[in-house]
Amino acid sequence: MKHIATVIETEIASDGELPPSVLRILSGALDAIASRGVKRLSMSEIIDASGVSRGTMYRYFSNKDEVLAAVAEFVCTGFENGIREAGEGISDPILRLKAVLEFYSKYTDENSPGRVFEVEPTFHLAFFRNRFGRYIRAVVDALEPTFDYLDELLGQSVNREAFAEGLVRIQLSTLLVPASDEWKQLCEGTADNIQKWALSKAAAVLD
Repeated sequence: MKHIATVIETEIASDGELPPSVLRILSGALDAIASRGVKRLSMSEIIDASGVSRGTMYRYFSNKDEVLAAVAEFVCTGFENGIREAGEGISDPILRLKAVLEFYSKYTDENSPGRVFEVEPTFHLAFFRNRFGRYIRAVVDALEPTFDYLDELLGQSVNREAFAEGLVRIQLSTLLVPASDEWKQLCEGTADNIQKWALSKAAAVLD
């Protein structure tokens, strides 16, 4: 039998649906981690937070470590697919960038419970460090048309990995220091500012 984390990755990647009971368990586990942390968390507490029976829990998970691995994969794979889908069907490269940035900001707000690093810093730091490269790759994939547009406009290749890594690092910083309204407004203008910068660079080259 495949490990449940592998099943989750396969199902989400193929647009499949996880069993409702598994979704309840993962959601309950996230709430329990946020309120109690990982070290003190027990399977019984995850069961209580999920609202599933003990039999249902152990049908899918043998122990707490399996639940935590599944939660981590569920969150990461959900982000990867979500950010790639955010810009799908948007032909305008700058509007695509705006859509991706808006998704990332909203995703961070909705999937990062309060006091996340105060309650369980080790678990969450390990999560982001282990999946940092996957986050960057997902952003690069989502912004391929935008990068192609900037390359053509500037007459040279943009460092896509560095650009994406900068976006990921900036967004992750809001988990440590919550973004103010002023910062959110500044971020909302990022796509337009990038286009203005690229156009001015291109104009300077032509002069």
